[in-house]
Amino acid sequence: MTQKQQRTQKGKDTMTKKIHNINTKPEHWFVQQGYTDPDELIDHNGNLQLPEKFMQIFSAYNQHNIAEGKDWDTWPEWELVLTSLDDYLTFGEPDTEPPEAVAEREHWLGLMQFMHDSPAIAIDGYTIKVTGDYGHTFSFDMCIEYEEWVTPGSLVEHYEKTVGIGVEQLGPPWQPNVLQFFMKGVVEHSLGAFWTCPEHVPKYGGKPTVQATEVDFCIEQREGQSFPLAMLSLLHLCIEDTHIWKMGFEHDLSQIEYIKEVESEWPSGRPHQDREYL
Repeated sequence: MTQKQQRTQKGKDTMTKKIHNINTKPEHWFVQQGYTDPDELIDHNGNLQLPEKFMQIFSAYNQHNIAEGKDWDTWPEWELVLTSLDDYLTFGEPDTEPPEAVAEREHWLGLMQFMHDSPAIAIDGYTIKVTGDYGHTFSFDMCIEYEEWVTPGSLVEHYEKTVGIGVEQLGPPWQPNVLQFFMKGVVEHSLGAFWTCPEHVPKYGGKPTVQATEVDFCIEQREGQSFPLAMLSLLHLCIEDTHIWKMGFEHDLSQIEYIKEVESEWPSGRPHQDREYL
């Protein structure tokens, strides 16, 4: 098995593994076992919305698993209350909770471990940059508050305009600001506009796009899927660096066909008012 095949298989294993026993451990347990007190590894006064800081909460409570090369299975004791993670997830009580909550914790642990371990993933502020197996790069901002991946580089502006002194609050003070200065489901790629499909992509390799005026893809979460599981799928899609181009190229083909239909139906230009369709 080649190194690339091994990475792909490891990714599939990450997607399908089940952490049947999510544990919680008090902070003093780590000291007793010779590890660092999680308190010393977590920046409690920092911006825990940043993916790197958020991930450090999980890694601090999984030092033993990191040292032993095991799956992360320990849920943070209390620190997640300092983040925007849903309240029902912050304290782990797997013995008394619905299976949906336990499953979502498994997804978060799996996502955090994969982001921590993968050499293909780099984090800069809110922005996640993924280097694919064929050298192409993909970027997006990870928005923990809204549980979305959004336009890369947009969250800094978003929080500058919606959080802090002097920012107008919309609605009651206990509700988050509803203004959003980003676009959801956006993944930027390194080939730019009017890209040519990479040679290694079956069927479409080497062919140019015609309608790809943007430098990104719109990839939305599957309805009903938890955010951490959806994002883990997205990361694997970017690292695999093949099917994502097939998806993008086929979208371009569908746009070409759509424009042909419009021009055939309305050769003088598409009408702008409903009455003009009559």
